Amino acid sequence: MSCKVLLTGISGWIGKHIAIQLLKEGHHVVGTVRNENLIEPTKETLKSKNTPLDNLTFVVLDLLKDEGWDEAAKGCRYTMHVASPFPIKVSNDRQKLVPAAKDGTLRVLKASVNAGVDQIILTSSIVAMFRKPNRTSPYSFGENDWTDINWEKGVSDYFLSKTVAEKAAWEFMESKGLKDKLTVINPGGVFGDALDSKECTSIEYVKQFLKGKFPAAPKWGVLISHVEDVAKSHVVCMGKTGVGGRRIIVGRDVKTLLELSNIMAEALPDYAKKLPKRELPNFMVKLISLVDSSAKTMIPDLQIVMQTDTTYSENLLGMKFKSAESAMSEAAKSVVRLGLV
Repeated sequence: MSCKVLLTGISGWIGKHIAIQLLKEGHHVVGTVRNENLIEPTKETLKSKNTPLDNLTFVVLDLLKDEGWDEAAKGCRYTMHVASPFPIKVSNDRQKLVPAAKDGTLRVLKASVNAGVDQIILTSSIVAMFRKPNRTSPYSFGENDWTDINWEKGVSDYFLSKTVAEKAAWEFMESKGLKDKLTVINPGGVFGDALDSKECTSIEYVKQFLKGKFPAAPKWGVLISHVEDVAKSHVVCMGKTGVGGRRIIVGRDVKTLLELSNIMAEALPDYAKKLPKRELPNFMVKLISLVDSSAKTMIPDLQIVMQTDTTYSENLLGMKFKSAESAMSEAAKSVVRLGLV
């Protein structure tokens, strides 16, 4: 049965993938964008994937302002809050991303509760789960784990913003006695079809690898999530029993950067020479981080082997997650197809 869905951040990469699935299933989507210049490019991308637009409306809203959110949520049965900043560079100001992430999340949740939506599905991340000091290797984490926001050296601006925002969401819903109306999707490193040339941090990493920016790969690994699985997880949760009050980790395989490089080399043999074939010593990553802040993100996890069991997520959702190989090969091929390298 079709219904009305408030989808924040529809112009973002994951937002567009969710919109494609929702609209193809016949749902009415109210998509939020931060400025009207994002509307037409978003429409063009959706149309390029043969997505019907008859049930799509846009509204220009700011996560940092109260105006308009209550009106946007009226009549919606579900809310999917996807919008959140994810810059490639790391700021020295740990609090920089918190207002948009935390305050924005609370604005969306308050409006959704006021509108009486059946369910709120929030996009978080495993970065809200796995970053703690004094971890052993291998390090396992799961649904009940939280990143330690007091670890200043190890928790950068993005990690802090996602953790603080998700915690605030749970606290708000619990204070209203509505914890079971919230479901949180926690993907890892998200890869897959880039869809278009709009800047996106995950796709930017793929572009940099294919352009030969990295002669060697840091000894760093992460759970890989296929963007179509992440989108489908949001959609599947609509009206599904058992997912309320849960944090759902999406992804199948943990891969190192060198393994991801090898996947891309196999998918695109013409680019194999530009892709790293060895690992970078840890001290080199630390040196590089002094001039390239994006490397700072990896330092606390160097040589720590991450592991997590997502079988519970597949059982809750009734779906099987795609492999890291498919996510990375599709990402790499889409970057080439779109002429981004």
